[in-house]
This record gives sequence, C-alpha cells and structure tokens, in this order.
Amino acid sequence: MILQASLSRKGTHRTENRDASGSTQNSGAYLYVIADGTSKPGSGQLARALSNHLLEGFGGAQPCVVSCPDQALKRVLTSLDEVHSNVCPDFPFASTSYLVLLVVGQTAISIHAGDCCLGYLETDQRMNWLSPPHCGPNWKGDLSHSFIANSPARKTLLNCMSHRRAHEPHIQSLRIAPDTTWILATDGFWAELSVQNQLKAIAKQTLGGVATEDDVTFMLLRT
Repeated sequence: MILQASLSRKGTHRTENRDASGSTQNSGAYLYVIADGTSKPGSGQLARALSNHLLEGFGGAQPCVVSCPDQALKRVLTSLDEVHSNVCPDFPFASTSYLVLLVVGQTAISIHAGDCCLGYLETDQRMNWLSPPHCGPNWKGDLSHSFIANSPARKTLLNCMSHRRAHEPHIQSLRIAPDTTWILATDGFWAELSVQNQLKAIAKQTLGGVATEDDVTFMLLRT
C-alpha cells in the first residue's frame, strides 16, 4: 500500500486537535496508525503517545519479526498492551479510540478499539466501511455507519484505550485487492462529514472548505 495523503483538522468545538496519526515501514512491512482522543483530560496526549509507541516499536523490530504476519501482529498487540500497562497510568482520566492497519506482503490486518474506522472505495465510488464502531447504539456491531452517525448516543464509547478499561481490540484480516483506495478515518470524518464531502475530501486530498464540531482526520492509501 502507498500512503497518498494524511490530513487532519481541528474541530470548531475543540480547543486543540486531539487526533493523532502516523505511518512507518520496516523491511517491506507497513504500519499505519490513527487515534482519536476523547474530550476527557489528557486524551490528546494519550492518542499521540499511543501512535508514537506503536510506530517506534514496529520501526525498531527485527526484520524476522515484521516479515511474518503472525509475528508482526504479535509485536503490534504487545505494543498496545505496553501502552495500556505503562502509558495509560500517566493519563488516568484519558481515553482514545485507535485503528491500526498492518500490511505484510499481501496480508492486511486491522486492529481497532473505539470509533476510528477503516474503509475503501467501491468501483462505483461508494464508500464501504469495514470496521464496526464500538459506540452507543452499535453494541451488537451490526448497524450501518450512516445510522450510527445520526444517533444521539454515538459519542458513548463501548471500547477504547483507557487506564480504566480492559484492553480488548477487535482484529480483522482483509483481502488486499489491487487498484483499491483505502481510508483510515476518525469519526469526525465518517460521521460528521456528508458522504459527498467525504468523497470530495478523498478525491481532492484536502479538508479545505469543510467544518465539523469534532476533529477530523483521515489517511488515504492506494494498492
């Protein structure tokens, strides 16, 4: 996968941008991370610390680790557990959603907790979101993103990275199809932007001309 764009914009109702994102590669394996800190104190710092810890751990791993999908996944999960055990206590009231995309050869694995989501563009340019948001009404994990976006309970997280919760990531293996546009996005993107504005942001690779209450961040990848 090739990183085509990584964009972020502070929400109109936010004093700071609490989103974080980044990417790294190691011996032909790739790691993409996006995190969305909540409004609780220290959440933006936790989101950035989570992203930095994952990227540094993956980038510094031995080639024999990252070249094997199973070993690479184990390395990422260990890094997430380290964040929960060693970083979260420094931010006792904070919480953050996150999404990690691991790509090794033709294998892609997403790991997420919260409401950051992975999707791709269909051949007819419709958005297809793959990650079930861990929030409010979606406790069964079977609701559409458009339905969740309009729910008043959307901001209630059922799963996230937090000192006060057990760490329970959702793991999903994916088929990498050629000539596909992939999107990693915070809920400011998939829930607060209209579908038309989402497609416009993807096509033009810009967040100019759009305004959301929440911070909005997305990463654009191409296979």
